[in-house]
Amino acid sequence: MFDKTRDRGKTLHFVTRPHRLTFDVPASLFQVFKEIFMADVYNIGAVCRVLPDNPVVIDIGANAGFFDILLLSKTKNAQIYAYEPLSSNIERMRSVASSNHMFDKCVTINPFAVTGTPCEMLRLYAQDTEDNQVVASSLKGFNNDNTKELWIQAISLSEIVSGMPGTAVDLLKMDCEGAEYDIIFNTPPDIVCQIKTMLIEVHDIDNENNVEKFSQYLERLGYDVNYNPINGFCYALEAYKR
Repeated sequence: MFDKTRDRGKTLHFVTRPHRLTFDVPASLFQVFKEIFMADVYNIGAVCRVLPDNPVVIDIGANAGFFDILLLSKTKNAQIYAYEPLSSNIERMRSVASSNHMFDKCVTINPFAVTGTPCEMLRLYAQDTEDNQVVASSLKGFNNDNTKELWIQAISLSEIVSGMPGTAVDLLKMDCEGAEYDIIFNTPPDIVCQIKTMLIEVHDIDNENNVEKFSQYLERLGYDVNYNPINGFCYALEAYKR
């Protein structure tokens, strides 16, 4: 509706309920905002019902922190470890933290790319802009607009999980534009199985890297899996440890 009225192209300001957080949505992030808050691609109500009161959460591909804002608006005691490689998105998350004590207290912002196979630096292909970005990927050719190459410090999922408090991760949310295959397939199964619930955007890449193969792998690891299309080649996948 905002897109079709006088507010087209403007930065919009929002306040969440029941737990109050304030944040801005620039025009470049309207689509991400709509997917998370309006289309509810992560089925946030159902997920919150299975989470404990103080969930430990890993957010890979946090972008501007919209998922973290939504989760905290429902579950104010979540401890979220957010991983985001792009500086413009990191600065937007830090801006949210500076104006929201709850976000600042609950979200640890980590400026790293995440991998399955350990490496020190990861090459990303991104749009040639300093604005907020949503389609940067480690896969060359993932998006035709990704004409700029960046080398980003990396950390593996194994390292992240090993550093978590306790012995399990309550929730993994992941939106990393095709890197989900490396992260899940190349992380040792015993590490993956420490994650109780997963919310992952899965992209059909080729015959070996697609949502069907991804689902089958998680099912073999002991997860109940379901997914729904977001667009022609991207799916919102939920996985719950049996």
